[in-house]
Amino acid sequence: MKEIYHVLVVEDDEQIRDGIEIYLKSQGYEVSKAADGIEGLAVLKEKEVHLAIIDVMMPRMDGIHMVMRLRKEYDFPVIMLSAKSEDIIPFIMADAILPHPIKPIILPLPPH
Repeated sequence: MKEIYHVLVVEDDEQIRDGIEIYLKSQGYEVSKAADGIEGLAVLKEKEVHLAIIDVMMPRMDGIHMVMRLRKEYDFPVIMLSAKSEDIIPFIMADAILPHPIKPIILPLPPH
């Protein structure tokens, strides 16, 4: 049986979050969504995640703090979405950086 990869999308903008979900599901991925880092960490406790797409700037807990916490317990790729190209921190923490807002058609995903 073919394994279905699970992607966690953590983005405070509902339209962007939903757009990424629609694209990923059309490509055969299972998707969980969260509106901030706190919700994202809660999803990680309940589901096995193979990849996370995390916005840098969010309320309550931003993407940088979320990644700092998840890296202590999990080892899966993280793609960060950053509107600030000069911000160095996401480059240190993420496996890949994409400009924010993202155009789902350019989303680089591993083959499944």
